[in-house]
Amino acid sequence: MTKRATIKDVAALAGVSFATVSRALDDHPDISRETKERVRAACAQLGYVPNSAARGLAGQSTHTIGVIVPDVSNPYFSDMATAIEQAAAEQGYRMLLSNSMRDARQELQAIDGFLSRRIDGILISPLSLESQAAHRAVLGDLPCVYIGINHDGQSSYVAGDNIAGAYRATRYLLELGHRDLVFLGGRDQSLTRVQRSEGFRRALAEAGLTGREYAMPQDQADNSRQWTYEATLALFRQDRPPDAVLAFSDIVALRVMEAAEACGIRVPRDLSLVGYDNISFSHLPRIHLTTVSQKKRRQGRLAVQQLLSQIQGDRSRTVHLVQPELIIRSTCMERQGG
Repeated sequence: MTKRATIKDVAALAGVSFATVSRALDDHPDISRETKERVRAACAQLGYVPNSAARGLAGQSTHTIGVIVPDVSNPYFSDMATAIEQAAAEQGYRMLLSNSMRDARQELQAIDGFLSRRIDGILISPLSLESQAAHRAVLGDLPCVYIGINHDGQSSYVAGDNIAGAYRATRYLLELGHRDLVFLGGRDQSLTRVQRSEGFRRALAEAGLTGREYAMPQDQADNSRQWTYEATLALFRQDRPPDAVLAFSDIVALRVMEAAEACGIRVPRDLSLVGYDNISFSHLPRIHLTTVSQKKRRQGRLAVQQLLSQIQGDRSRTVHLVQPELIIRSTCMERQGG
């Protein structure tokens, strides 16, 4: 039996993306006449017949939204995706989820794949300013809301206030009497890390202090857990280990706890530790991590609300900067002998 041609086959033959094929077949005005003719010729050559059930009729809602996150194995993104799916379902929408796996090409492919399914709108947690810049040509007028800060700030978005979160965490450590503070983790080119670093430095500057910072080199991004563990071991083996550590994330904080145990450093007796994100395991009894909550479930619900407003015709730009909350647990204590 001859295999039926797919939209992927058409895209390959015409030398365009899945999304371009779909929009060309819908006679979208943004697609050039030459491209439309090339796509139609490829359809004719392959015997491809568009599936109206899959593509939907022009102007007809599929009641489906797409969500793209860097890595759903990260508890932060899995928790947010759950909140998004629940909020969408309450409004009669289903959610399709894709991982970019921290690869800009895969991020674009995920967008293409969603567009070929005729989704009504899309939520994206982009990898970087550079990757987001490539979205414009692909998304066209599709309703879109960004999650987080890795974008140009000109589109609708929902994000946590990273500066405020790191500032509050650092102030808390200072109030406990700590004076030698370290901010550890996060990719050196990450805008999120840059913002949290700003909050860390601002709180220290107000106290007339400077801290130490250790960012992960970009070329170690695929080896982040091992880099964090080894960097923390090196930090604790210095002649002057810190009083306290503000970790870039709760996952980084776990590596810090492991390294501290290997070096005989007791948390919180010898070292106060604050994480960031308040992911699900951080409250477990043996961890009980003091951390900053970005209110990720609230962010997810707000993102859905913004996206559905766009889908229903309101294309005005909206921004929600969610204020974080310091969750005090058991990994910090007042500095002894200070």
